[in-house]
Amino acid sequence: MRYRTKRNLTLFAVLVLVSASFAPLYGVIFVPDFSDRPIFSYVLDGLIGGTFLWSGVILLWPSKICAPLRRLAVPWHVLMLLVYTALSIPFTEFVGGLWHSDQTAPLNDFDPGLSLFLYILVIVFGALVVIEVASIIGPRILVNFLAGRYHKPAEERRVFLFVDLVGSTAMARELGDMGVQRLLTRFFFDLGKPVADNSGEIHAYVGDMVIITWPYEKGLHNARCVRCFFGIQDALEKNAKSYEKEFGLRPQIRAGLHGGPVIVSECGDFKKSVVYFGDTMNTTGRLEGVAKALKQDLVITRALLDDLTLSQGVVAHNLEAVTLRGHKNTTEIAALSRTK
Repeated sequence: MRYRTKRNLTLFAVLVLVSASFAPLYGVIFVPDFSDRPIFSYVLDGLIGGTFLWSGVILLWPSKICAPLRRLAVPWHVLMLLVYTALSIPFTEFVGGLWHSDQTAPLNDFDPGLSLFLYILVIVFGALVVIEVASIIGPRILVNFLAGRYHKPAEERRVFLFVDLVGSTAMARELGDMGVQRLLTRFFFDLGKPVADNSGEIHAYVGDMVIITWPYEKGLHNARCVRCFFGIQDALEKNAKSYEKEFGLRPQIRAGLHGGPVIVSECGDFKKSVVYFGDTMNTTGRLEGVAKALKQDLVITRALLDDLTLSQGVVAHNLEAVTLRGHKNTTEIAALSRTK
């Protein structure tokens, strides 16, 4: 099972249980004759409604089927959320009626009122805000951020993958600034799934480059950091005809891959960010430039390669050691490619 699928199923189960636990709370606050109805019936309604609601939000929404909808502007996302939340109320009453009394509850006689809709919407909105923030900075970083771990600089070992779009300067001349921005928006959207499938965290988008990172051992496990790069290549190849139709070209990527110690720190006041400092970041950025100079798709340091077990079908080609800008000593590197 893919990491992203396992994570979504776990999140789905947690949110269904949260919905079940919040259902009796609604009865306590808003239902005058709360004691006349068993608490179990409220819990059951929460399970039914939560299953319907979160199966759509957590399982269906991130799927390939809903990819065209996710490309729409945020106001459309909000509207669809409002509609889906509204549908969860009569659905819960309908299924709950079957369970409680062995007969369907007449939907036209069901009048939950505005309070129930707003109550559910607040719960859903709060959960989605947390999920969205976690998707931006990564669940692990969010937990550490809230715990105050990064308030003072801390050292971590991490793997970094700097992925760059090949030929962006020429694209800008051909497509114009607006055209290139549309291309980058599409590119960053399409790489999201391979990154999530390989448990990566998108640290930042810098111009036409994306910085992807993993905790060191997590990035090495099953060569996720390498799989991620080739997964992005596969996603671009799969959508090549669509890119060619819309932009007149087929985008290609190159990348630098390295890992080691970095300093992690919370920075800023009115706008806070978690940032990484250290030679590991600089080295990875320089490797992307080496990949460009040597016309290689993926360049990796020998130090990281020695810690990896490459997947079947991926081979390493030793390259001549290079002296990276800002370094006194040479760095041993290799290029990774796939066999046909």
